[in-house]
Amino acid sequence: MSNKFYEWWKNHRKVITYGTFFALFSFYLSPIIKEAKYKNQCIKYSSKSALSQLKKDPTVKILLEKTELTIDELSRIEGYRNCIK
Repeated sequence: MSNKFYEWWKNHRKVITYGTFFALFSFYLSPIIKEAKYKNQCIKYSSKSALSQLKKDPTVKILLEKTELTIDELSRIEGYRNCIK
């Protein structure tokens, strides 16, 4: 019995070792990936909100002339600022 198991282990040890490492690494990265996904959603929604607020604000035209940015770029910057905290 032990001789058969040793032969099987000898033939499959790399696959099992790499598979186990990959599975453990995936569990380690899962919360990081979820956090990045939530942050991207926050930036997207916050940018839409900032865009609607910036379109109403009359002082934005002065800011756009000084920075040479478009209103879309400015709203993305505001969205990122709101969600980076």
